[in-house]
Amino acid sequence: MYKKNVHSLVLSGMLAVIALLLSFFSFAVPFLPPFLKFDFTFIPLFMALLLLGYKDALLVSFLKNFLHFALLSHEPIGSIANIVVEFTFISIIVLFYKKGTAKTIIGGILGTLAITVFMSLLNYFVLLPAYGYIMNLADIVTNVKTIVAAGIIPFNLLKGALVTFLFFVTKSVYKSIPTSIRSRFA
Repeated sequence: MYKKNVHSLVLSGMLAVIALLLSFFSFAVPFLPPFLKFDFTFIPLFMALLLLGYKDALLVSFLKNFLHFALLSHEPIGSIANIVVEFTFISIIVLFYKKGTAKTIIGGILGTLAITVFMSLLNYFVLLPAYGYIMNLADIVTNVKTIVAAGIIPFNLLKGALVTFLFFVTKSVYKSIPTSIRSRFA
């Protein structure tokens, strides 16, 4: 039991570092606010979910966001938003991914809708006003409704669709690995 816990913790740490490295390859989506960026950090989170389970996937998300905040960004708003999106999507997809492709698609759609609604509300009431206040940007504070309607909602719908696609790609790669090799990591 002890060996398995250490193994899971080490693998979670490695996946968190891989996710952190993947965060360097983020890109802004054209026609949306530049602070909304897409990256491929969900891939290690999905690998943690498939290899180790739900709790370890959340651990990888937390570690990646903590490292990103501590080492790179030094502003908590983006890290908080990112961890909320990752926890929300993973918490919903975990309910469906073992029940077949159709149910996984439903999970992806529900996850997309959940992050869109949740992040719209969180941005409207907390994150955008806090960001505008911290960065002394009055334009953000006065235009929160427009930013949410024209930026946050379309971005999260697009991100949810891309993340669902990435989950299917990650899951198909995972399934193509022979069970004898997969069992060494779990």
